[in-house]
Amino acid sequence: MEKRIFTFLILISIVSTMAFAQDTLRHFNPSSITPVVETYSANQGYFTGHNDYADEEFAEKYEITGSGDVIGIIAIHGGEEGTSSMNTSYRIYNVASNGLPGTALASTSVPNNEVPVDGTPYVVMFSEVVPVADAFFVSFDLGDYAHNNPGTKKIALTHSPDGTRPSSDFDVFGRNAIRWHAHGDVVWKDYRTENFESYQPAVHFSLFPVVELLTTSTVQFDDEGSSIGSVFPNPAAGGSFTIPVSTTSGGQAVFQLFDLAGKLVSENRAALSAGKTDYRYSDNALVAGTYLLLVQLPEGSVAQKVVVH
Repeated sequence: MEKRIFTFLILISIVSTMAFAQDTLRHFNPSSITPVVETYSANQGYFTGHNDYADEEFAEKYEITGSGDVIGIIAIHGGEEGTSSMNTSYRIYNVASNGLPGTALASTSVPNNEVPVDGTPYVVMFSEVVPVADAFFVSFDLGDYAHNNPGTKKIALTHSPDGTRPSSDFDVFGRNAIRWHAHGDVVWKDYRTENFESYQPAVHFSLFPVVELLTTSTVQFDDEGSSIGSVFPNPAAGGSFTIPVSTTSGGQAVFQLFDLAGKLVSENRAALSAGKTDYRYSDNALVAGTYLLLVQLPEGSVAQKVVVH
């Protein structure tokens, strides 16, 4: 199966206009949809990781309503343990006019040896906040291992199983993108339509941005107004803070706090009525520190940073 290059421009379709339940800052829930990796049948490596094509970088596009700050990335990897002298990078890009990754806004590197390949969520924090607005990409970059010795460790980015990306999202060109090894050139391709001649996977990559929404920002999930707003006050005193939420259908909401190592430390659940709610989260046992708050509504999910003092 050989790669074929196509070049064309398509206008970006904004996620918030879609009528299906969309996890805008987490396009699928790995707790209910198990991430997978795919390997070539000819033992050429991973579709979304180290392979004989030397594919280097993989990116997922996200949208928010308004603006906010990306403070980190949660990634889920598979692969094979080993040793390596190379580093891998996690990046934020703006969206170019062709709907693919444009200019890198931030990058942080970690040794390949530190990247877990057992399906454990891996949290990478940026040294400074990364301002974003409207649409942006989150990426995982393996680097140029074609001209450097990658060692014996093999890393792949997991993704949702084929078919889990709904067809109503197909108008979003570049929802997930892959950067080929191109001997110095930057060649990004839409993963679904431009990757292989006869392979059009409908997946989402396991790259989830951790976003600190500004006080006037929300993440909207559908035309009916389902949304999650910015936590306040933040920093929060005594483990109590408020999350503005709006749900079209009502139902079970889950609020989970993780430490920066990805460990669940606190959880609240609530049955919400349809409409707007300022949900008050309270846990007096929380110690001072920085946490990742994951809010899950029936319509979608958002991760934010919460500081407790």
